[in-house]
Parts: sequence; C-alpha cells; structure tokens
Amino acid sequence: ADTTVTFEYGLTTGYGTTVTAVPGTVTGSANTPVSVPISGLAVNTLYHYRVVGANANGSVNGNDMTFTTNPANAPIVTTANVTGITSVSATSGGNVTDDGGAPVTVRGVCWSTAPVPTIANNRTSNGTGTGVYASFLTNLTENTTYYVRAYATNAAGTAYGNEFAFTTNAVNTPTV
Repeated sequence: ADTTVTFEYGLTTGYGTTVTAVPGTVTGSANTPVSVPISGLAVNTLYHYRVVGANANGSVNGNDMTFTTNPANAPIVTTANVTGITSVSATSGGNVTDDGGAPVTVRGVCWSTAPVPTIANNRTSNGTGTGVYASFLTNLTENTTYYVRAYATNAAGTAYGNEFAFTTNAVNTPTV
C-alpha cells in the first residue's frame, strides 16, 4: 500500500516537530531511502528523531535515534577604517559577516594604547547580530597613538577583526 513517510524530531522522545520525508510516499516492498533537510536547529544540542510510516493498515514508528548538532564557531568580523579623528574622539566600527552558527549577542570596537586590544580594554557596545555598525570612541587623550579593532561575541566566544592604529590630533595652543 502507499505509505506516507514522515520524520519526528525534538529535544526529547516526545519529539514535537513532524516533517514530511522526501519522497513523502513510498510503495512496494523494497527498501526505499528517505530523508529530509531541516534547519533552525540550536547549536551543540542533542536531538531525538524517528521515521514514521503510515498507510491504510496503520502506523509504524521507527526506533528512536539521536544526533548532536555541531558547536558554534566564533563570528567573523572586520574592522572599519578609523575616521573623524580629533584630539579626543574618533569613529570606527565593523561588519559581522558571519555569526558562526550562533546569535551574536554583542558587537563593537575595543581600543588601547597598546597593540592587540581586547574587550578587557576600552570598548563600545553597538548592538547584536550580523551586519555593518558604527562605533564612536570618546574620552581619548590628545596626540596619542591608539590601536582599535572590531569584536563580536556569540556562544563560541569573542572574535576580533583586523587592527588599525591611529593618532589623535594635538591641541594647538594660541601664540601670544
């Protein structure tokens, strides 16, 4: 008899989600491979699944099987050029081009007077997610060299973009 094939999956053996297999209907007594692409799964998470066949004679559940999704990777972020440099401020930013498989929970730029700044140094917080963002660096010291780079954080950790160095302007004192 024509048999409708579905997959059930979820975080427990209660499953919770049912999707139609490809092919969705099989006929005959030969083994027929079926599959289904699924998306929107959480990273580094154990899922239960089983195949279910149903026809006019009833329904049969396959064995409970499990798989674990891959852990998230760190995001990919690039640093924007430093512009608008004054004696006490500058503008930079970044672009998160890939979230690494987990939502970016914070992004911004970090800066220091020493190379390779991290989020342990001065930093901005410029939202979440992927895409382009601008960052405003304030309370800088005049005539000082700073190092800046973008950062983005997800469940896998914090990733940094390329580093730029810039020097704030000197304040001109009037001549008497």
